[in-house]
Amino acid sequence: MKILFSTGTLYQLPLLDTFSLVREAGFDGCDLVVNRALDDPRYRELLQDALAVLPAHSLHVPLHRLRFWGGPVEAIPRCVQAARELGIRVVNFHPPSWYYHEISFYRWFRRIRDFQEELGCQGIFLAIENMPRIGKRLKLAPYVLNDFRDLIEFGVKRNLYFTFDTTHIGTFDLDALAAFLAFHKTERLKNVHLSDFSGPYSHLFIGRGTLHVARLLNTMRAVGYDEMVTLEVAPHELPITREWLLKMMRYAASFMKMHLGEDRHG
Repeated sequence: MKILFSTGTLYQLPLLDTFSLVREAGFDGCDLVVNRALDDPRYRELLQDALAVLPAHSLHVPLHRLRFWGGPVEAIPRCVQAARELGIRVVNFHPPSWYYHEISFYRWFRRIRDFQEELGCQGIFLAIENMPRIGKRLKLAPYVLNDFRDLIEFGVKRNLYFTFDTTHIGTFDLDALAAFLAFHKTERLKNVHLSDFSGPYSHLFIGRGTLHVARLLNTMRAVGYDEMVTLEVAPHELPITREWLLKMMRYAASFMKMHLGEDRHG
């Protein structure tokens, strides 16, 4: 099992600083989010020093259109190729959004019958993530396949793997434990994005919400889940000063390792 930290949580810091903090806090590696800092054909050079500090085990497709990477139709295949070059085994992406008018992405997405084969993954696991409801009073499900059961059915049929996001499930007022077990049963679950949730507030730090995070982690251990678990919290959930930031990161890493039965590693 790999216990990871999402670079998106500290997007405001240089990547080398983020990777150094993640190593010092005791995580096994990073879930690398492609953002503006990597919006350059020389992204391999930009990552060289950071990856020498700690490995990245998962690559997250850009959340927005970028100049070099393009929109999702261009970015997903490019991220698969980048993952191969960087030695990263999982690429994660979001399904199309009707709310944000991702029509061309939707058409491309529905046209593919076998994602692993047609995108030339060849040992790279392309994983689709369950997405949230949005809104405080009026709740909207802005993505296609917003029902995680539909997402699982689609993914199995089209040869996709899965990333399970706990806070996204929380926005539907669903049992995160039952949803995790449904994903785990497919034998295609490659990553879990871990954060807490409460009311309209998502991607909270562990213990700041109402999700049964400790119970979920212990269940992962009990059922033999042995892939990746990534701490992915909102940037404002962490302190600004390096001293307190590192203390909270260390706490999270220790908490995750203890409940996942990985505390023997440190």
